[in-house]
Amino acid sequence: MSGHNLSAGLAAGALLLCAYGAQAGDLTHDAASSNWSGCYVGAHAGYAHAKAEATDSPFTEGAFAGTGTSWNSLGAPYEVIESDDHGAIGGIEAGCDRQVDVDGLSLVFGGAIDFSQMDLSSGGASKIVGDTRTSFDTDWAGTVRLRAGIAAEDLLFYLTGGLAVADIDVRAFDTQTFPTIGLMDVSGGGVKTGWVAGAGAEWRLAPNWSASLEYLHYDFDDVTATGAAIDPAGAFPRFENDLDFDVVRVGLRWRL
Repeated sequence: MSGHNLSAGLAAGALLLCAYGAQAGDLTHDAASSNWSGCYVGAHAGYAHAKAEATDSPFTEGAFAGTGTSWNSLGAPYEVIESDDHGAIGGIEAGCDRQVDVDGLSLVFGGAIDFSQMDLSSGGASKIVGDTRTSFDTDWAGTVRLRAGIAAEDLLFYLTGGLAVADIDVRAFDTQTFPTIGLMDVSGGGVKTGWVAGAGAEWRLAPNWSASLEYLHYDFDDVTATGAAIDPAGAFPRFENDLDFDVVRVGLRWRL
C-alpha cells in the first residue's frame, strides 16, 4: 500500500473514531466528570530535536551504476554524514476517546490527529572529502495516531503510535575545492511519510478542560538526494537520508 493510501486510510479511521467517540460522549454526558469518553480539540507547544544521517550511497544510474562507487568512495564502508538541529514547535490537535471499565480498571482507547509548525534545518560536512556537504530542512509535520491508556480519576496515562507525515527537503553538494575533483548539487524530498510512537499523560483541569504532557518520536527513512553530477559526466551521486525527530510538548484540550 502506498504512503498516500495509508495516510488516507488512517485519516478515515480517525474520523470514524471521532464519530464513535462523539456518540459515546452524548451517552455519557451526565456521567461523572472522570469519564474520558468523548472528543476534544486543542493546541500544543514544545521542543523538538531533529537528527539526520546522510549515507553516501552507491550510484544506481549512469556509467558507474552497479560498480559500488559512491561520491567519495569506491566501495563499502560508505560514509555517514550527520547533522542536527533543535527548536520550538507549536500546533493544533483533535481526537476522540472511549473509556471501558473492566474489573475495576478504567481503560481508554482512542485516535488523534495533529499538525505542528516547526523550523528545523542543518547541514554536515564529509570527513573524507571536506568540501562534500549535506543538509536537511523541514517546516511542518503531522500525525494520525491511535492511543491506549489507563485512567485513574482525573489522570490518564497512555501509549500512542501511528503514521507521521512531514515536509522534508534534503540536499548534497560539492564545491570542488583544490586539490579534490568533482562538482555536484543534488536534492530531493517533499511530503514524506514515516511512523511515530510515544507516550503521554493527561490531567483533567475541569469538566471540559484537560492539560497534557507528551513525548513523540518521529522516524523518516530513505529521503534521497540524487541527480546528475556537474563533473564528472556520467556520475549520479546518491545520498540516502535517515531523519528522526524527538518532541516533548505540552497541550491544552477542550473536551466537547
